[in-house]
Amino acid sequence: MKAFKGLSVGRKGLQYKLLIAFSLMSIVPLLIMAYVVTQYIFPVSPDSMVQVTAIILFTLWVAWTGFLLAKQLIGPVIELAFETKVIASGQYDARVPTQEEGELGDIASAVNTMTGRIRGYIGQLQEYSKKTAALNVSIHRKVLTLTNLMKLGDMISSGATFEEIADFASEKLANELYGGFCIILTKGPGGKYSQESFYNDSGRDIDIPSLVVEMPSLEKHFLKHDNLFIDSRPPAKFWQKEMKESLGDDMNVLLFPMKVASDIVGVILLGSFTKDFEFDEEEIDSLRAFEKEVVLGYQSAQAFRRVESIDVVDPVTGLYSLSYLEDRLEDEINRAVYYQRPCSLMVVEVDDFDQYSKSHGKAKSEEVLKKLGSLLSGAVPPVGKVARAEEAEFGILSPEKNKRESLEMAEEIRRRVEEMQLSGEAGDRITVSIGVSENPIDGVNAKEIMARAREYVEKAKAAGKNKVVGE
Repeated sequence: MKAFKGLSVGRKGLQYKLLIAFSLMSIVPLLIMAYVVTQYIFPVSPDSMVQVTAIILFTLWVAWTGFLLAKQLIGPVIELAFETKVIASGQYDARVPTQEEGELGDIASAVNTMTGRIRGYIGQLQEYSKKTAALNVSIHRKVLTLTNLMKLGDMISSGATFEEIADFASEKLANELYGGFCIILTKGPGGKYSQESFYNDSGRDIDIPSLVVEMPSLEKHFLKHDNLFIDSRPPAKFWQKEMKESLGDDMNVLLFPMKVASDIVGVILLGSFTKDFEFDEEEIDSLRAFEKEVVLGYQSAQAFRRVESIDVVDPVTGLYSLSYLEDRLEDEINRAVYYQRPCSLMVVEVDDFDQYSKSHGKAKSEEVLKKLGSLLSGAVPPVGKVARAEEAEFGILSPEKNKRESLEMAEEIRRRVEEMQLSGEAGDRITVSIGVSENPIDGVNAKEIMARAREYVEKAKAAGKNKVVGE
């Protein structure tokens, strides 16, 4: 048999040990039976007692040998079972003794190999867990940063003052550094800097005047760099060494110039007192996004100041004027380009309004324009802007909406205008032709997008009026 082949080469496997133990222990009852037969069935003479005694001694020896062999077999199995139970309980540092040869030794070696691999897998899982935790923290920070940027953009779109925008931005920038501070400075006449907002979560006193004094000397460096910083690393450049000496060795500072075109209009200064802190490129890029929003907010505030001297509100409808809409459109386009977000414009023109005015009079015509202006204002989201452009032309600015969404909204407006009741007279109705354009599909600035929307209006009128066209 194949099983006995192992014995011929001296291998005492588990199978063979079991066979031998069983065979040896089976001899005992056979010998007892032989003794009973010879003693009681076939009595022997006293001279034969020597033989009987020899048989009994041999039987005892065989039984004892079988017992020892069984013990030798069962002992390692019990020990193996105990050690594997210990390993199964989670103690993967335990090892099964491997003194035995044959199958038991193979099993012990296999269990040790398996536990070694399990230890390796657990180590990898722990490492992955640490990396996953760090990744989750990073994702959470990026989501929070993006949320704050969107809130900042909404503030700009809703016409918040620059003071409000700067206060919000400085708080969020300070929080980005976990216990940091942020100062936003604007440049006034004569190149003098002044504090616009300040938020301090560091628990340390900040000498703002000494920081303000440093700004003019740093302007020349802003011509070559879009940011300046000092941290725990030794200064690599002369201006970094100067800043470190003037600000202190324990302060980490990051500065962004606020540039409009090529002019520096302010500086965003943020920092912390964290030991062994280093700014990395990814973090700087994330913080730079706030700088872009703050600059847009600054430009928006300047646009508000410019339009204070002109008519911002249409006296007939109470809507914004065309000049205001164009300024806001330019700001929104800049924001949309930077964040790669959509921004669309609708131009709504009343069909044959000249004829309506002649037949119904000026007073009735102005009443119709007021009703139409109210309908348009109620049809756009809160961040949208509605303005009266010309006699019977209106503009609707829709940030964060692409052309498809704006076309759907324009169709709804067209339907509602068609169903709008102007009076109890039969046939007292108006219709509108609407053109929809989007940045950057139809233009890259306010004039191009406005012109394209008006072209679409002309196409709608040429196609029979009371239509929406966007291509």
